Amino acid sequence: MLTLFLARVVKLVNTHDSKSCAYRLESSSLSSGTNDQLAVKLFFDLLIITFLTATFIPAVILFYSRQRRPQSWEARHKNFSLFLSSLFFLGATTVLYGSFIEPHLLLSRKESLDLPGIDQPIKIAFVADFQVGPYRRADYVQQVVDKIQKFQPDFVLLGGDQVDNGGSEENEAALLYPFADLAEKIPVLAVHGNHEYGIGGGESIWDSRQRLPDISQETKSDLEKFGIRYLVNETITLTINNQKLYLYGADEYWTGQIDYESVENRIDHPVIALIHNPSFILTPFPNNFSLILSGHTHGGQIRLPFIGPIGRVQDPLPTQYYKGWSKLNNTKLFVTSGVGETGVRARLFNPPEIIFLTLY
Repeated sequence: MLTLFLARVVKLVNTHDSKSCAYRLESSSLSSGTNDQLAVKLFFDLLIITFLTATFIPAVILFYSRQRRPQSWEARHKNFSLFLSSLFFLGATTVLYGSFIEPHLLLSRKESLDLPGIDQPIKIAFVADFQVGPYRRADYVQQVVDKIQKFQPDFVLLGGDQVDNGGSEENEAALLYPFADLAEKIPVLAVHGNHEYGIGGGESIWDSRQRLPDISQETKSDLEKFGIRYLVNETITLTINNQKLYLYGADEYWTGQIDYESVENRIDHPVIALIHNPSFILTPFPNNFSLILSGHTHGGQIRLPFIGPIGRVQDPLPTQYYKGWSKLNNTKLFVTSGVGETGVRARLFNPPEIIFLTLY
């Protein structure tokens, strides 16, 4: 019952200089969110409360009657009523944990990769799917930035869906202002995701009339004010510890606008590709990528034992590519579960994560 409920819910959606102070002042006016965002939060919170009520209260009644009412059905069927009560308690506890506890367990996940052409360690912080807006605000962004600073990476990559873009009029990109301070010390680079283009899934993937407003250019402009370098089908050269590598940043796959021309024939240095949606593997792509970093899937957002990811993307992407490492011929692909949520606020057995990757 819990599995069916969670699947149904998921399916419903498919500070030191004047410049930083200005960003804080701008964002403080956005802290309470808009009416649209509050409506989204209220809708899913009501679903959660309804489920908790429908499970916790029956569990208490069953347990009480079993213990205190000798003539009741529950007392006459003690084993079965105990089983039902435990099942209801388990459902309530699981939803409570997945909705209000696990989404706030921000993990620092350390990974490493032996990459040909790299002799001295290169440290990368990789974050995707903030989706700031309804559930994630500037204080959460600051938590992520603080953890990144402790790792002291050579550069930071933002893997798309920086904003939720759920139809409100709020300038959600302004909530990412904590990156302004970080970008003054460490290079921060980003690419677009589908939410920047107003593509939330479903028919909006194929029918532009079903999409929310395209705020990709506005988001790019706002983040560039924070010192973040945006890559849209661009390839740049990075020099770290006297080692050169190429970084290719793709446009969003669902827009049909990915263009690999800038990265093709780059073979003299390692090539790292930052591509939001791992479904790009369903179409031809260059064979000179050394490493590909993606997000988008949220790891399914809810993952159940023996079942795997509950939240599925609208492409025929095998679930083996929803999270973690995969091998594509001679290329390594890593997909992160991201740091935010969309639709239902829940995460289960799949906490938000910042990836700290060391190449050597």
